[in-house]
Amino acid sequence: MANLYYDLNDYFYESNDFPIDDYKQVRNSRNFTGKVVLTTGSSSGIGEGIVKLFSVLGASVVVTGLNATEITRVAEECQELSPNKLKPLEIVADLTKTDDVNRLLNETIKTFGKLDVLVNNAGVLKLSPLRDPNFMHVFDQTISINLRAYLELSQLAVPYLDKTNGTIISTSSIASSLP
Repeated sequence: MANLYYDLNDYFYESNDFPIDDYKQVRNSRNFTGKVVLTTGSSSGIGEGIVKLFSVLGASVVVTGLNATEITRVAEECQELSPNKLKPLEIVADLTKTDDVNRLLNETIKTFGKLDVLVNNAGVLKLSPLRDPNFMHVFDQTISINLRAYLELSQLAVPYLDKTNGTIISTSSIASSLP
């Protein structure tokens, strides 16, 4: 699979403010016209920045998350940022549910006919002390979204990515190094 690395730190601000001018500056740096990009957790935070960046670069994008209102907001902004005003695919999906993971990929392929880039970005940070009776439940939820969902979606996507010489990008946070 081809590799893609792009430093998104310059395009993500703690305030979740994504200045349009910053996106326009990168428009000519890479061309993703005709490419299909699925970014999990793209209805807010870093995922929102990633999906907006790929929109600016001309890709057809999938905006997904748990909140339909936020998904629509981000999708509308992506369409405005897209050089060809491409309408993103909007999918509400809970990545802890196998049926939702399958539906997410199937709807992407049904709509666009292919997948070029999978960005595994969705994640949670839930902390619970060992003494908490809900510790294992919180742990299971965290592993389910931060690890299992990445692997499950990646495994399902590989046959489609092989056809396009596509790539998988997986994000993580500094929380992985916290004690």
